[in-house]
Amino acid sequence: MEKFNRNDRGQATVEVALLIPFLALFLLLIVQVALIAREHVLVAQAARSAARELSVNSNHENAITVAQRSAPGARIDISRPSTPGQYLSVTVHETVKSSLPLIGIVFPDVTVSSQVVMRVEK
Repeated sequence: MEKFNRNDRGQATVEVALLIPFLALFLLLIVQVALIAREHVLVAQAARSAARELSVNSNHENAITVAQRSAPGARIDISRPSTPGQYLSVTVHETVKSSLPLIGIVFPDVTVSSQVVMRVEK
């Protein structure tokens, strides 16, 4: 009579099937962090561009337009002195919504902001 042999066939398949949801969630989390980092870079660029435009041309409308090219939908706060040689400040705020499935539960919406202080040239 043949004794009962314990068969391990299919064990690796079950382990992989249990691990796949966690790997997928981890990959989505990495992608969401990369999207937030990308938005932070765009917001910083928008603040730098707007501050440079204000420093050289002192035109609020052009500065806001330049900032909105890099970060459309962002809130732009400008404090600008009227005399040359003083410093102006541009702050750009944007809320990054978690756009990936399942990540919104783990990773809520994040607000990124950047402030640039620059000397008025003219």
